[in-house]
Amino acid sequence: MRSEIACYDLERAADVSAEESRFVYRLKANEDAAYDELVRVYHASIFHVAFRMLGDSGESSDVVQEIFLKVFRNIEGFKGESALKTWIFRIAFSEILNRLRWWKRRHRSSTVSLDADPNNSGIGQSYNFSDNRPNPEQALQTKEQEQAILQALGKLSSDHRSIIVLRDIEGFSYGEIADVLGISIGTVKSRLARARSDLKKSLMRYLSVQRVGAGRIL
Repeated sequence: MRSEIACYDLERAADVSAEESRFVYRLKANEDAAYDELVRVYHASIFHVAFRMLGDSGESSDVVQEIFLKVFRNIEGFKGESALKTWIFRIAFSEILNRLRWWKRRHRSSTVSLDADPNNSGIGQSYNFSDNRPNPEQALQTKEQEQAILQALGKLSSDHRSIIVLRDIEGFSYGEIADVLGISIGTVKSRLARARSDLKKSLMRYLSVQRVGAGRIL
């Protein structure tokens, strides 16, 4: 009876689905299978976000572990006031941005690794590339374009990079982004417009350099 009441209260708090409310109850009951499922569902996307923000796979792996530890330790405090996914990514971005601030205080700059596998770059929606098999010349050009985008992401401020990662790579809605970052939807839209503009300028500079280089070769 108590589990039914708990699930009902959770559903009523945020109009979450019955399935999600039961899953949260399993997490709160410290069910190992539920924790395994949580990691299986969210690990890849959280690591992906961490890597896009930090630009270092080792640091990203470390922060992902911290994120899941914090999720497990605080799941009892989840009241269903937002979707579980939103709550988890709110914790994730808090940890990731804390890591970026830690770097900044120590005069370190986060740079995107050019050794990253471009097939796993996750540039989606506004920045996707063809899935068709390219010839060697096309493959080289695509790799260079993807590396340029990764470098451009690394040059954005943490606020602007967060917006691009959540909206254009992970596909979060404006409302979800506002909940994750703790800002208004209006702020989300204005930051996104500025971030896309800055990203575009960086990419245009890259393309200009490429054209000049090609002209010299010719």
